[in-house]
Amino acid sequence: MIPSPATTQPMLRVRDLHKSYGAHAVLRGVSLDVAAGQVVAIIGASGSGKSTLLRCINYLDRPSSGSVELDGQPIGVMQRRGHQVPATERHLRRHRAEIGMVFQHYNLFAHMSAIANVIEAPMAVRGLSRAEATDRGMQLLVKVGLADKATAYPAQLSGGQQQRVAIARALALQPKVMLFDEVTSALDPELVDEVLTVMRELADSGMTMLVVTHEMAFAADVADQVAFMDAGVILEHGAPSTVLRDPAHARTRGFLQRVLRNHERA
Repeated sequence: MIPSPATTQPMLRVRDLHKSYGAHAVLRGVSLDVAAGQVVAIIGASGSGKSTLLRCINYLDRPSSGSVELDGQPIGVMQRRGHQVPATERHLRRHRAEIGMVFQHYNLFAHMSAIANVIEAPMAVRGLSRAEATDRGMQLLVKVGLADKATAYPAQLSGGQQQRVAIARALALQPKVMLFDEVTSALDPELVDEVLTVMRELADSGMTMLVVTHEMAFAADVADQVAFMDAGVILEHGAPSTVLRDPAHARTRGFLQRVLRNHERA
């Protein structure tokens, strides 16, 4: 389990999370704590359960068992007539507003401009007026370096620019935690740095972040903790200097060697 500092309640707490699709177990008992302001990088081979973990944390996929708490509040359950029952979709939407998620593919609304993509959720979920949402949205586009693209449509933006709009959109709800799922893997290599720069700035600002990534240099520079997932479990975790440079498990070493070889071929 990834520990948080003993003196603080974790911002995000995951306990014994399992997820199966039929007979196929994807998560097999994942536990981790992420303290407020902490950045945790999740690494591992494709199919190890990294993306499923993020989707279960914000209940885009319901876990088969286990629990998730955000800032001390359980996610995925609610009280009804004095009993704890599975949360309704309406209840889950309120929790998801506190957990920003950015995907590998940008998922922007093609018929909306950049600023319209950013302000849609704050108006629909938080009840902001269009003027309030637009003011906040423009501040976020400035933050991600795209103020001059506010009226551009996704088709007029590069992949890196679209991903930065997606980050601004996730931040527009003022979430307590940001989840990043391989957000640079679909980008051309020359566009990766512009997205990672925004993520570095978010980390520097104190945003709590859980980042699934193959960018080992980013994990080494920005993460407070690195967790290596293999076959649906966290096999190894610790400081980046330990996990990335002197891993304890042979499977971690093998994965890192493959990543290095692939990077050298690129």
